[in-house]
Amino acid sequence: MSTLEGLERDKRLTRIRRLSNVMKWFVTALLILISVVSAILVFILLLPALLDISTGMLDLAGKERRLGDIPLAQRLGLIAMVLFAFFLLRKILWNIRQLFAQFQGGAFFAPATQAHVLNAGLWLLAYGVFDILSDPISSVLLTWDNAPGERSLEIALNGGEFFFLVFGALMLVFGWIMREAAALANENRQFV
Repeated sequence: MSTLEGLERDKRLTRIRRLSNVMKWFVTALLILISVVSAILVFILLLPALLDISTGMLDLAGKERRLGDIPLAQRLGLIAMVLFAFFLLRKILWNIRQLFAQFQGGAFFAPATQAHVLNAGLWLLAYGVFDILSDPISSVLLTWDNAPGERSLEIALNGGEFFFLVFGALMLVFGWIMREAAALANENRQFV
């Protein structure tokens, strides 16, 4: 390898490390933000009267209802859904953050890097499935105490679900490809 090629490679690696560092901290900030948002949402759903927002409207799955009119048991179900959604988002972001940390350290094909790519893909797929199921479940929870005939089951797809499913599958396949590339590189090193 010539000196010029070595300098170009060093520039590329420096660029990768810098951007990975910035993205690692950006994703860290997102993790903190979604944790705060989930705590606020849980608090709002748990204690609307205390916060004096019981007259506020809750709009879920195409259904709108006053927050104070929703019985506690149904709000607890909605809280469980909120907590699960944010749990999945935190798992996705944590694996992406760890992936950027691996890239920052130059560990492009390390087993830990591959594991974070695979895990991010699996959690993205899980979130996509949850996103598809969340509208029907939340519409049932929101109308559970209505009179028979006034309860509803809403099914809606807005495209976001497909993004998570496709991107999750892409990350999963990318992780498998990285695993194969690392195995081939290891095989070549042993051959030489």
